[in-house]
Amino acid sequence: MILVTGGTGLVGSHLLFELASKGYNIRALKRESSNTELIQRLFSWYDKEKGKELFNRIEWVIGDVLDIVSLQEAFQGVETVYHCAAVVSFMPDDRQIMMKANVDGTANIVNVALTNDIKKFCHCSSVAALGSPQKGNLIEESLVWKTSSTNSWYAISKYGAEREVWRASEEGLPVVIVNPTVVIGPGDPARSSAQLYQSVKNGMKFYTSGVTGFVDARDVAAMMVLLTESDIINRRFILNSEDLSYKELFTLFAKYSGVKPPKYRAGRFLSEMAWRMEKARSFMTGQKPLLSKETARNANIKRYFSNEKIKKALNVQFRPIEEAAENTSLFFGKYPVYLSPDFRMPS
Repeated sequence: MILVTGGTGLVGSHLLFELASKGYNIRALKRESSNTELIQRLFSWYDKEKGKELFNRIEWVIGDVLDIVSLQEAFQGVETVYHCAAVVSFMPDDRQIMMKANVDGTANIVNVALTNDIKKFCHCSSVAALGSPQKGNLIEESLVWKTSSTNSWYAISKYGAEREVWRASEEGLPVVIVNPTVVIGPGDPARSSAQLYQSVKNGMKFYTSGVTGFVDARDVAAMMVLLTESDIINRRFILNSEDLSYKELFTLFAKYSGVKPPKYRAGRFLSEMAWRMEKARSFMTGQKPLLSKETARNANIKRYFSNEKIKKALNVQFRPIEEAAENTSLFFGKYPVYLSPDFRMPS
């Protein structure tokens, strides 16, 4: 039996499809309030004939990474674990719950895994956990984390989560860690990179000068399974298809959604003004801000990532990001109103 945490998220939902397609017995942990309708749509999108049948292979269990009792119950009969559950946020108000869920939650997961003699533990981390390199340097797995004011709280939380996984590996848990760049694919626009697509679709006018890595959600899922099925243990791998500017990504989304791409460049000055204005709007209206200082500043940073280690280890190639953008755009073209209850369209 395989246990997947975070199965309703972008990576987790694609991982469930990959595992179900391979015929594995799957148990997925979800909160009582979580909606699985998107996953059903996703399964039918990728396999029109057998999507429903594959979805029904999943055994859903109610639980939470911060609830030890529910974890102990979910681990019964499990041999392999894929840990994808995490809070992703760059908003100051979410820092406390993000640190608790990502660090303490991961500690709980690996502790229960150690007591249940799990044969393989695959942790979905993030390139954010690698930290920031010297300016202009290519980011590789060997990068050593350094405390810095440029590290986001999300990065700090993912670094803390990785420390728990490495600690468990020293205590005997066979682990493998993947560090995806920005994952592109159909997912909940309220809590995934699909919100970038929605912003472009809704006529976003500005783009930033930042560059970062992007990877197809299907590739992340497939490579997580390949690594877990292999004899590779106690190693980490960056999962990255291409380094693109945000303008290039937005242009791809615009191409496949039939809208005009963002036209105006928002430099550092405009970005700094934007997050301050958004903070003021949030204070006056009581609504959650759509932009934070961290997101505004990160959007203008240029980062480049190496994918040589994973390609050599598994002899694999990545899908072009244009294919990922097309897949995402076509999915939302078919399911245009599939939004989570707390989603608010970006302005």
